[in-house]
Amino acid sequence: MSATEVQAPFAPTSFSALSPVESIVFDAKALQKATEILNVLYRYRAPVPESVEDRSDEGTLKFLPLIYSRVKAQQAIQLILPAFPFKSPNRKNKVLGSLPDKGEETALSHLNGLCAAITDIYEPGAILTIASDGLVYNDLLGVPDSEVYAYGQCLRQIVLDQEYKHIQFIRLQHLLHVHEDMPLDAATYESLAGTFRQRLVENYTPLDYDCAASIREDKDVCATYRGYIKFLTKDLEHTFVDDGSVSKRSHKQKLESIAKDMIVRGKAFAEAIRKNYADYIRLSIHPSAGSTKISIKVLPLALHAVTPWHSSPCFTVDGRIEYGMREVFDNREDVELVHKDGRPWYYREKSDLYTWSESVEIEPQYPCGLIIRPTESNTSVTDLDMLKLRGLVQENSPVVLRGFNDTRDKELFVKKAEEMGTPMPWKFGLILEVKDHGTESQGLNNVLSAEWMPFHYDGLFKVKKEINADGKEVTVSCPPKFQFFTGMTPSPKDTGFTLFSASHLVWHYLPQNYTVEQLSKLSWTVRTTSFDEAKITDLPLVVPHFAHNRPCLRYHEPWPQEKTAFDPTYVTIQDVPNSAEICQMLDSLLHDRRVAYWHSWEEGDWVLSDNVTMMHTRSSFTAKSDRCLRRIHV
Repeated sequence: MSATEVQAPFAPTSFSALSPVESIVFDAKALQKATEILNVLYRYRAPVPESVEDRSDEGTLKFLPLIYSRVKAQQAIQLILPAFPFKSPNRKNKVLGSLPDKGEETALSHLNGLCAAITDIYEPGAILTIASDGLVYNDLLGVPDSEVYAYGQCLRQIVLDQEYKHIQFIRLQHLLHVHEDMPLDAATYESLAGTFRQRLVENYTPLDYDCAASIREDKDVCATYRGYIKFLTKDLEHTFVDDGSVSKRSHKQKLESIAKDMIVRGKAFAEAIRKNYADYIRLSIHPSAGSTKISIKVLPLALHAVTPWHSSPCFTVDGRIEYGMREVFDNREDVELVHKDGRPWYYREKSDLYTWSESVEIEPQYPCGLIIRPTESNTSVTDLDMLKLRGLVQENSPVVLRGFNDTRDKELFVKKAEEMGTPMPWKFGLILEVKDHGTESQGLNNVLSAEWMPFHYDGLFKVKKEINADGKEVTVSCPPKFQFFTGMTPSPKDTGFTLFSASHLVWHYLPQNYTVEQLSKLSWTVRTTSFDEAKITDLPLVVPHFAHNRPCLRYHEPWPQEKTAFDPTYVTIQDVPNSAEICQMLDSLLHDRRVAYWHSWEEGDWVLSDNVTMMHTRSSFTAKSDRCLRRIHV
């Protein structure tokens, strides 16, 4: 068990009558499932500040009963997060504008993934309610009510467009129970904004609340206050001082006063949430001791506490994300600003790989990969530069091409594969049509079924015999470098996904007791009665990439008989006593929503993936449906 995991506080069975507590009978399965769900939440947790005592044990005893009661009733887990207020008013140095950008979209995808991760292990799933706190603070920072409204409306549109079905929003009106059922257009919202703020403060600020004492005595409040001072310094950098009429000392005092006002209003807002959503799991963007709320990172791969409304995102060629000030990225010669729908959307590292003769839009996907769409109608794949595409695939897989013409042309499919490299034939030929054949495996185990598949890389069982340095005949695996798919049909809705997991994300989220260097020293064995009774030994668990030399995971998820109607696949990490533990750790990471991109197939999709940097699998789908992919190995 890692340091961030929890176990049920009481053994989930009935006890002998030693005391009233020990005599309580718990629902064993519900308590175990509640513990698993809390562990998912804790995977997204932000670290407790070094200056604050870690009280996560108290938080665990607060949150576990809330989850347990939901599980017993088979109800969705309800989460609530005060967040996404408005963009920083400093659009010159800090953020890209007043509306959401790729940072917000990435954060929402990350948060939707948190709920989806709960749904993966608990069928009723989870719902995240985002309580926008924009109107609570915007007047203090000089941000118009109209901008708060526009920002919130754009967030809601992103959720609809991207189908983030686990996320919903509430406004102050829902906490105050005023005009709850009335849709608010911009004009009505602006006319009621002041009333909402006033009622919040009047109805929910605790009597005799002493802000100064709270900052002095409550470490969580003190941490929040210091955070406010930090971002206000940059947010209001050009407010009150640009004309020289206010001294720096007076400006500092003004910022401290605003921060204290924000603490008071934040207290009222927190009370409103506590009283209205008492049975919800309280999440927070602010670092805390962990006793009353779960502090989370809303942005993936962030090295410190950062939010999209206080930063600008920059995507590297190899799939990493940096978050920083606009002024920093504007002054870097190695990055460029990308626009979408006429407004600044994100920064990215400059690369010739993004320069195409065709007019296309290339955009990062969460948590990995790229999607490429033509910006002009009737754009064919006929003349695409496959070597440039190969370069992108090697850096940031998978690469999805969507909306192009001629993608289902079989001869063109083969031709473009040949332009990319050397296609690798199998015993069934060059092209495999991946669709449900029922129980007819054709020697490919459950590849041609509707079953879930284990995580794997293609070509593990494409083998040949060689004589090794000791003069012994050994079986050697000869996998291809790339996968090239065509979606001949759409997948049935919400099923038949192809999952791709990137090695660099597996390494990023490794538990503290494992390192890439340790794993690089390990080898493994795989055996199955499929693929001509295959057994391969001494397979390296980590290999350098053939092009960029970065470490890549080479592995096959163990697949016992209870998971398949076909042949089981057995995997053992060699020469270690904890093989099962290592496999379980890798399996968990490969399925982690922070690591795995879930591709939903549309007719005509081309998907290209690096078979060395990536591991992949397929989710189950409706048997005998017309889901069909074509695949070539290169």
